[in-house]
Amino acid sequence: MSGRLLILGLGNPGERYERTRHNVGFVLVDRLADRFGVVPRRPIFRRYEIARAPLVLCKPLTYMNRSGEIISPLLRRFDIRAVCPVVDNMDLPPGEIRMKTRGASSNHNGLRSIERALGGTEFPRIYIGIGRPAEGVDVVEHVLGVPDPEEEAAIDGAIRRLEAILAANSDRTVEQLATAINARRRPDGDERS
Repeated sequence: MSGRLLILGLGNPGERYERTRHNVGFVLVDRLADRFGVVPRRPIFRRYEIARAPLVLCKPLTYMNRSGEIISPLLRRFDIRAVCPVVDNMDLPPGEIRMKTRGASSNHNGLRSIERALGGTEFPRIYIGIGRPAEGVDVVEHVLGVPDPEEEAAIDGAIRRLEAILAANSDRTVEQLATAINARRRPDGDERS
């Protein structure tokens, strides 16, 4: 198996978005960089931050709906075996994670942009649950909002599980990685099916 897996943590750049639900991908990339002892840097004239470890860790600085714009330069510049975006997912409750080896964007603008860049849906993706908005709350307001302390703790737990799984399985195939992640979809002791 040649090349490294690119973990493409999606989010929006800037202090305004740092703690929002939409930026869970950025948080995961930062945590993995800390774990591997690397610092994501922005190459001159590039619209992303990147760090190389056992995984290639990247944060697009293009805003969510234009995340795919950085794919082509990354594929030309680095030896990457697969592009794996990490995104928020409202269909999963806070604290739940899931990995799919392929699939549609499910109306996620960041994934749609990546589909356009890669010319299809045949790429893996990791989802971090953020839950649905409360009644009367707009979807955009929800994803760009800061979670309450209980949600934040659940989301943080999901990110910690992903960090540990990805660090321990960085040399695995996409299918093996999906199996490892999906086996730990929920926090320990949560028996929902």
